[in-house]
Amino acid sequence: MMMLALAFGTALAVGPAWSEEPEAAVPSSVARGVRLFDGAEPLAGTLSGHNAPLPSAATRCIQCHAGPGRSAAAVPGFAPPLDRRQLRETLPRRGGPPVAYERASFCRTLRTGVDPAHVTLPRAMPRFDADDGQCAALWDYLTQAPSE
Repeated sequence: MMMLALAFGTALAVGPAWSEEPEAAVPSSVARGVRLFDGAEPLAGTLSGHNAPLPSAATRCIQCHAGPGRSAAAVPGFAPPLDRRQLRETLPRRGGPPVAYERASFCRTLRTGVDPAHVTLPRAMPRFDADDGQCAALWDYLTQAPSE
């Protein structure tokens, strides 16, 4: 009996024989990007040609867009999915020439509603009053490498 108690006590002190790899920590900027995309952290915005701020529920990216790793079928479908491929690859957009986004052009598009090819986004897309930190967090979240 004493031998069993000693073996059990040693096993508890040493820990399990198997080793679990720790999950990779999500960078704080990516975590903030998720909150902004989902609307847990509000993002101020207006509609083109209007001065009145939109309610925070209307400025949630997830209202219209699927994000990284999310099914486009879960979103109403009137806005393109936003992920690394859709933003970083050179693709034709809104009837304009092919274009790819970089962080600066992405942030400028969020604020002005004009993409890098000088094509204006639809009026239904809010023009965001996003600071540099919010833009960077959204960009980091949307363009993160796919998890394997």
